[in-house]
Amino acid sequence: MSPSNDKSSDTKDIDSKDSYDPAEQIIMMKKLLDMKRRMLEQRQKSDREILLEHLTDRGEEVLEAAEQQYPREMGFIIPKFASLIRSGEVKGMITGADLLAILRSVGLNVRLDSRIVIEKDGRLISLAEKFKRSDDDDNR
Repeated sequence: MSPSNDKSSDTKDIDSKDSYDPAEQIIMMKKLLDMKRRMLEQRQKSDREILLEHLTDRGEEVLEAAEQQYPREMGFIIPKFASLIRSGEVKGMITGADLLAILRSVGLNVRLDSRIVIEKDGRLISLAEKFKRSDDDDNR
């Protein structure tokens, strides 16, 4: 046997050990996907996300109005709310009315767009429009 033949047989042995195994690749990919999923689950939620999860009714609307009208103050208040929620001092859901009352109690007079509507002849009309029509009918 010549030395060159021995080298080629050694190379074949090494190549067969390092061959591509699709089953191993699938297992490896599943493990990587599982690791990524766990990492995403462990990602810390922002203070605002924590607060939003505990708001109900029109709570999100009140929060957005407060952030628009008082951005600097809400930058301090939202982390405080999140801290109270994390510690368990605030349990359950916070309604929009509750949030509005809390914000007003600390001096933030949050203004919300509101309309009173009534149903007339199968249509919803604003109270202001109803009064306007009543005045027009009275003037005739």
